[in-house]
Amino acid sequence: MLKTILRLASDHKFIALAVLLFLSLAVFRLGAAFFGGGGRGGRPEREVYVELGRADFGTLREVGIYYGSLTSPRQFSVSAQVGGRLEKLWADLGDEVVSGQALAQLDDAPYQLARDEIAHRVRLNEAQFQEAEANLRLARSDMQRQSSLAEKKIVPQADLETAENKLRQAEARLAVAESQLSAARSQLADADLKLSYTRVSADWPEGDRRYIGRRLVDEGGLVTANTPIMTVVSLDPLLVVVEVLEKDYPRLRAGQEADLRTEAWPGETFRARVARVAPVLSAETRQARVELEVANPELRLKPGMFAEVAFVFKEVENVWSVPLDVPFRRREGFVIFLADPENKTVRILPVTLGLVDGGRVELVGAPPLDQPVVFLGQHLLTDGQGYRLATESGEAPGALPAPGGAS
Repeated sequence: MLKTILRLASDHKFIALAVLLFLSLAVFRLGAAFFGGGGRGGRPEREVYVELGRADFGTLREVGIYYGSLTSPRQFSVSAQVGGRLEKLWADLGDEVVSGQALAQLDDAPYQLARDEIAHRVRLNEAQFQEAEANLRLARSDMQRQSSLAEKKIVPQADLETAENKLRQAEARLAVAESQLSAARSQLADADLKLSYTRVSADWPEGDRRYIGRRLVDEGGLVTANTPIMTVVSLDPLLVVVEVLEKDYPRLRAGQEADLRTEAWPGETFRARVARVAPVLSAETRQARVELEVANPELRLKPGMFAEVAFVFKEVENVWSVPLDVPFRRREGFVIFLADPENKTVRILPVTLGLVDGGRVELVGAPPLDQPVVFLGQHLLTDGQGYRLATESGEAPGALPAPGGAS
């Protein structure tokens, strides 16, 4: 090969010079690769900058987070059963009310007038009825007298027939008067009922406090029959509805407890209980409706608040865990690196991953992890390799020192 290079050099001096320089550089790099390693203790000379941390020992939970809104399970609208002008509100927004309490008053003058007119008609019909009763008594008396005289042949048969006709007419007039009186009395009862409807109240089973949730009509406003005037709500307990994904649906059951948090009370957790689980899932969303009850004796929670619901699906105690991005997969499976601060070397440890809790993952069956764990830079390490702390030089974790640096 040397003879060939010399022969070429005689013909192409510049090309030969370039080839010689290339060969010299290649030999230098190969020598550095084969003879430049082997620091103290057999460690590679180039050490990786890393960051270390500690594994945690304790309890992990597999949690499902869902979001919904608080609502009252017992609420209804209060409406007037007749129309008219809203004259007075006896209860307003936020007031506590009891069953049967008067809540509003409509102008009752038109209904009072109508009632008085019908009452007058009832009195007239009562008089007509009494008159018809008196006429019937007279007709019966006359009939008896004519019948007695006819038996004695004192009066002709025609007089008896006339008396019978008068009796039948009196009976018919009494029936008509009785019917008219009954109809008038029914109309009076209806007028009384409509008059009572101008006083608006609400009834519900006793036992819970209720409050005016919304005022829908102001005093002086006109309302028609069945127009909502206000809403009445119960505040204890409250209900929160969430839509649960198909993958979590089999893990929920009635009576299961969950943690509830709201933006109104940051840092506080309220206990909720699954009240009902829908037996079907939506074909469009593959989600199921789940209703939870939350006790609210102090009335701190309100309907309409946004709520975060956390279901604990699984819990493991006395386990080691590390941040989720610390273990990484190699050909043999997941591994982590344990640091030896005295010798500044690392040791590889195969691990089996388990339950994930937020940003941490369980190391199933891991031995006591009293040594520091490599949190950053582990993807560049090998078993037994040396390391440096990134804080010692300001280098980014995982960076390699420049060639020729101190070991």
